[in-house]
Amino acid sequence: MTELFLILFLGTSILVVLEDDLLNALVFLALGSLVLIILVYLYMALDVALTFAVVNSAATTILFLVVIKKMEVKR
Repeated sequence: MTELFLILFLGTSILVVLEDDLLNALVFLALGSLVLIILVYLYMALDVALTFAVVNSAATTILFLVVIKKMEVKR
């Protein structure tokens, strides 16, 4: 089971690097983070999984969306 999540995480990480569109890259990054959260949860590190979920879903995603929006304004 762990190997499946590690392969999914590797796949989403490769998609983030190869994607040209920033919004699609952000979606792949969020998907990869979700896979990593599930993997940490399976290892019974519930506090780490909860903290990572809150930080990733709220702070990181909003920060990247704001940066992408400001970059499009300058173009």
